[in-house]
Amino acid sequence: MMVTWCRVTMVGPDGVALASGLLEGPVAPDMSVVDDVARLALMARRLGGSILLTEVSADLRALLELAGLGVEMER
Repeated sequence: MMVTWCRVTMVGPDGVALASGLLEGPVAPDMSVVDDVARLALMARRLGGSILLTEVSADLRALLELAGLGVEMER
């Protein structure tokens, strides 16, 4: 059984959603998932866009806050 950690939406420079997908795994997220989110955010920023995280699990939210990763999250 997979645990959904969050939904990631890649947003272009004009604010239009370009792609969306789930981040999930067999167990609770760890710091490697935070690294994946950071890499996605960096890639989006290099393209002039950003990422939006929705449906963020409490475990992932805590790790992102611990890492100081400033991504836009919605509940």
